[in-house]
Amino acid sequence: MFSIFPAQSDDLLNREALPPTDQTELNYRTRPLTGNQELRIVLLLFLGILPVLTILGVSLHFFCWLIPFVRHACVAGGCLFVGFLFSMGLTGALQKTDRFYALLLVTILGSSLIWHWCAGENLHSLRVALVVTWITSSLIARQVAAWYLASPSVNLENSQRWRVNLPRLIPHGLSLDCPELLTYTLSPLLLIVAWILSLWLLIEFEWSLVCWPFIFVASLWLIWFGWHLLVAPIFPFPHPVSSLSATWRGLIVFITYDPYQTPAAGLFRFPTRWLRSPLHRAMLLLLTLVLLAFGCGAKSPDPFYVFQEGGSFSRQILTNLFLISVSGPLLFFWIFWFCAGSLLARFERELSSANDQEQSIWDNYVDRIINSADELEREHLLIGTSEVGDFPVLVHREIYNQHGHLLGDSGSSKTALGITPQATQMIARADSTVVIIDLKGDRALFESCRREAARTRKMRFRWLSNEVGLSSFGFNPFLQSHNTRLSVEQFSQQLLQGLSLDYGLQYGAGYFTAMNEIVLNNVLRETGARSFRELSQHLTDRNWYKSIGYEEDWKQARHLGSLVKRLAGSQSINLTPEMYPECPAIQQQAIDASNLYAEPQVVYLWLRSAVEPTNAPAIARLFLWSMFTAASHQPADRNRVYFYIDEMQQIISDGIKLIFEQYRDLGGTIIGAHQTASQLRKAGGNLSDTIDSCTAFKQVFRASDLASLERLEKLSGKRKQKVATWYQPYERGSGDLTERYAELYAVDDVVRVTEEEQSRHPAEELQALSSRPQSSLVRFTFDSGYTQFGGKSVPLKSEYHISYAEYLRRRQQPWPQHEGAFDILPNRAAQLPVKESLQAKGEQDFGKEFEERGRALL
Repeated sequence: MFSIFPAQSDDLLNREALPPTDQTELNYRTRPLTGNQELRIVLLLFLGILPVLTILGVSLHFFCWLIPFVRHACVAGGCLFVGFLFSMGLTGALQKTDRFYALLLVTILGSSLIWHWCAGENLHSLRVALVVTWITSSLIARQVAAWYLASPSVNLENSQRWRVNLPRLIPHGLSLDCPELLTYTLSPLLLIVAWILSLWLLIEFEWSLVCWPFIFVASLWLIWFGWHLLVAPIFPFPHPVSSLSATWRGLIVFITYDPYQTPAAGLFRFPTRWLRSPLHRAMLLLLTLVLLAFGCGAKSPDPFYVFQEGGSFSRQILTNLFLISVSGPLLFFWIFWFCAGSLLARFERELSSANDQEQSIWDNYVDRIINSADELEREHLLIGTSEVGDFPVLVHREIYNQHGHLLGDSGSSKTALGITPQATQMIARADSTVVIIDLKGDRALFESCRREAARTRKMRFRWLSNEVGLSSFGFNPFLQSHNTRLSVEQFSQQLLQGLSLDYGLQYGAGYFTAMNEIVLNNVLRETGARSFRELSQHLTDRNWYKSIGYEEDWKQARHLGSLVKRLAGSQSINLTPEMYPECPAIQQQAIDASNLYAEPQVVYLWLRSAVEPTNAPAIARLFLWSMFTAASHQPADRNRVYFYIDEMQQIISDGIKLIFEQYRDLGGTIIGAHQTASQLRKAGGNLSDTIDSCTAFKQVFRASDLASLERLEKLSGKRKQKVATWYQPYERGSGDLTERYAELYAVDDVVRVTEEEQSRHPAEELQALSSRPQSSLVRFTFDSGYTQFGGKSVPLKSEYHISYAEYLRRRQQPWPQHEGAFDILPNRAAQLPVKESLQAKGEQDFGKEFEERGRALL
């Protein structure tokens, strides 16, 4: 079956469950066809279909004139066919071939009627055709101008300012931004002038009527140049080549945009509702072309009269057919250019390139969602576009709040394509707290989050660093405001979970867990330590501990002392009130977990594992547990906190399971990223099943190992594929715009159909997807809002939120300074007051014990 548009490969959207999407304002301009396909479709519509319609319509008109019975037979057959289509539609058995034949019948009958009317109304048919052409040109100009207005480089301010310049059928005023709107407004009058000029030239030089289309085109050029020369002192003279290019691109956009009528949310749709259907647009163009062509063709010499005068009948028919086939497209293109070419060139020049260097294309898309008039659209995040249908993939926050999991090999751009666009998009909303735990140290991510927070003018940005030479705000797990609601035992358990010293309840492991808890409880109860530094001073003193507990317990908890001693050297998490008395802002600006639920803000944990491979994950876990514990003491409707954890595998422990399982209900969301699924299985815990069951948003950027490929293939699901076999004659020269092999061509109309279950994304397709840059596979465990995919995996193309040059520039930015932040200095602990006797004694006891154990081993 012949099809103007190539077949759609796979419809991922659940159309029945999708809410109405007409009011969404993301305005993503879809383009599922290639440039070559678009060009061939336009040429086919302009140069291929018109001669066929001319031959069929004129032939039918001739036979109806020659044999009156044919006219009655056509009417009766048309009525019967309409009844057949109606009955098939009621029963649900209407097929694509039935629609095709109905469309073919309508076009043939319509072209025959138009030829009959043009032949009878010789004087008025061309005038009516010119009026219809101007109306069609105005409609096309409005749709294409709106398409330019939806350019991703147009920010909200420019979009609102240029919206008044959209052309309309009824003039509505002028604008200094777009002086070409005056030419469009006066185009009907200028067309009349060109019409009069062409008739005068035709009469003055006694040219044949066959030459009128070419004379009229020349008149359009003369009037166009004359008009713009006349207004040149006021308005700039448009470049003819630019206006011609804009005219041609406008026709391509109008004819080929959104050929599948994708119902996805966030797509740009033409402002004139009935022109959103590609079939309606094609029929409008064909009607205009047929009116123009037949209006000119009706003035051509009659082949019978030429034959009677001794001329060639066949030559005259071919001449008339050539004139009809050429005059329609020729007149339509130049009239469209005359009326709207300079206007569209202005829209293209002003709106197709970014005018705001500080705001990227991604920023414009995010702003459109955040400021959308569609309330439901504002509840979504943009994560990319579908590779199958080229439509935006939006994630409803009800799904996003259920935790997310990003997976991909090293170098697959998980941070640049996943974490950064999502985190900055959430920051731009300024309605939630965003916490980034960066265990890798990505300066571009840090700078992007800092700039986005500053751009909102609402979000406070603070950071925590473990790196000497950088500034940092303070975060002391011991002095968090919610700790006043915790008993010593409860706070001890929080610290043990953060330090991964809870080994579980198994035999042997539970014993050491109990020893750590006993020692920590005793020390905290006796000393009221306010930091790891103060806690370490007592944990390293064996003699002191013997005065409050059993020495054997202290020996069994030496791992606790070792971890605490290491953390005591991290200045950013040991800030106490008596430090920095000359700068009270340091204490006032210190990070408090409860405050993150009370005020939307951004906190960045710059914890490079390359600097402290042991302390960095421990600090991250301590921060998570402080936030988790603080959330349990907050009202349910408080500010939500989103955690973005890069290199999540480094904080894997058995205690993190509880956070994944319960944090969502307490007001927290975790978006974790790492390389492979095997990294979730460590001696300290196995989070594979927990993350699978607790995350509703899963995105895989690259899968190269066999286990991941097999897992993704199984999770992508199955689809039933109908496989038909038949015999048919071989069709030659049909090209790739037609279905060369189709059931329609089956010999004796016999087709054998079998149904097979196939993987939606087989391993070969997954490998190809992984090899493509910026591609990934995303899956949602349930549907909500505009995220309606029925659990199917969606091949996704993600976009970088900034250019590569800007990315390199942000990586080179100096580390910021801020009131309330202090510099981390080397050997800072040596400059602070410590109990030297206790520290020295503890170190001496450790050294003596290690020497004794060494001699025993020897």
